[in-house]
Amino acid sequence: MAKVKCRYCTAMINDNEEKCPNCGAPNLSFSRFTTDKERPRTIEEFRSWYEKKGLPPFENTRFFIGVDYKAPKAYGICKSGSDYVVYKNLADGQRVIRYKGTDEEYAVNELYLRLRDEIINQKRKQNG
Repeated sequence: MAKVKCRYCTAMINDNEEKCPNCGAPNLSFSRFTTDKERPRTIEEFRSWYEKKGLPPFENTRFFIGVDYKAPKAYGICKSGSDYVVYKNLADGQRVIRYKGTDEEYAVNELYLRLRDEIINQKRKQNG
C-alpha cells in the first residue's frame, strides 16, 4: 500500500481506497486488480498462497477459500455452477454477494484484496 495525492483536495490517501476519505472524490490511482507479483489467479492458487503464508485455519481468519460457508461473520469464495461467487456473511446471517460471474481471476482478486487488507490491519494492531 502506498500513499497518493487526491487530485481534488490534495490530501494524501492510501492507493487502495476507492474514494478519498477527506472529500469523497474518486481515487484515480485505485485499481480493482492488485499488481502483486504473487497474486493468485485461481481458487487453487489462492488456497496454496494461503497455506504458504502460514495463515491460521479458515475458521480462525473467517476467510473461506473454495468453500460455500454458511455461518455468520465470514468472507469467502466458491464455485456455484459456472459462476464464481465472492460473498460476505453478515452477523445476522444475511449474505451479501460481492461478485458473481464467470471470471475466476476477478473473483479471486476481490477476496484476495479483502484478505490482504485484513492482514495489514491486524499487523497494525499488533504493532500498536
